[in-house]
Amino acid sequence: MEKLKILLVDDEVDFVTTLSERLSMREYDVKFATSSIEAMPLFYSYSPHLIILDIRMPEMNGIEFLKLIKKINPATEVIMLTAYGDVKYVEEAMKEGALEYIIKPIDIKELIIKIERVREKIKQRG
Repeated sequence: MEKLKILLVDDEVDFVTTLSERLSMREYDVKFATSSIEAMPLFYSYSPHLIILDIRMPEMNGIEFLKLIKKINPATEVIMLTAYGDVKYVEEAMKEGALEYIIKPIDIKELIIKIERVREKIKQRG
């Protein structure tokens, strides 16, 4: 399989740039956006295998963006991020097609395990 393409979407600039660097060092192909609006053209042009998406963002929240990308390409996998551990939003995200979720502050080892699960799922799909 080609390098796993990951799109990070989070409105916290320092968080998303740092996470992007850390994932790139682990040989993932990573791009990022600081809003769902900014992420939309990247979604089309980059065609990520995985989107790591914050639930709470201005303009268009993560759940709205999740619904939109799942309509466009249901095969795109999504891991939701939340700083709040808000069960209601996490449940809704999972119902809308998110594969996993992780609570901030993230544990990079836990995130890598979840990313590798996505890679395995994609491999099995062919």
